[in-house]
Amino acid sequence: MKLLLIVYSGNDPEIVPVLLDQHQVAGWTELAGVHGAGATGRREGTRAWPGDSALFFTAVDAAKADELANALATAARALPDGDRLHVTVLPVERFF
Repeated sequence: MKLLLIVYSGNDPEIVPVLLDQHQVAGWTELAGVHGAGATGRREGTRAWPGDSALFFTAVDAAKADELANALATAARALPDGDRLHVTVLPVERFF
């Protein structure tokens, strides 16, 4: 199994659940309003650092992880300027 951590920053966070549904992902979790910093700057929900992100995570079979990561990468390339979508894929030792 693989754990996908998906960070979306932009005006349409529904893009991620729609992709998860299209790829028949049975379960996922969203944490809305997350803050942080990265290569594209800070997002802290303040006047000085406006914006926030949504964090999604799901555990799926390895084959599904590759399929889903590729679909998310395609979606990331099609985002409008200023929107960001990042995906991290991690191994899962145990899931129960």
